[in-house]
Amino acid sequence: MEEMTILITNEAKRELDKLLANSDKTCVRILTRCITMTSDAKVDLELDEPTPDDNLYDVDGYKVIINKVLDSQMNYITISYGGLLSRDSFSVDADFNFYY
Repeated sequence: MEEMTILITNEAKRELDKLLANSDKTCVRILTRCITMTSDAKVDLELDEPTPDDNLYDVDGYKVIINKVLDSQMNYITISYGGLLSRDSFSVDADFNFYY
């Protein structure tokens, strides 16, 4: 298994700083979330605390946690904020290693 690479853009860091300052949570959890029963799952984030089932990464001083099973399926994650498709929200893009 390849080593996980996680990139957090500067815009996302600014917004994460705001969220973490107003929360009792200390980590950013990467997870999959199904918005509706008819839509595909998407990779998302939320503030949380680690569990024994998680891998913990330190990314530029941010604690990023990912469930070990989900983590084993990904090689690369980019956390961004803003942009054309997600003007006032976070976007999490993941490279799943299903094709390798």
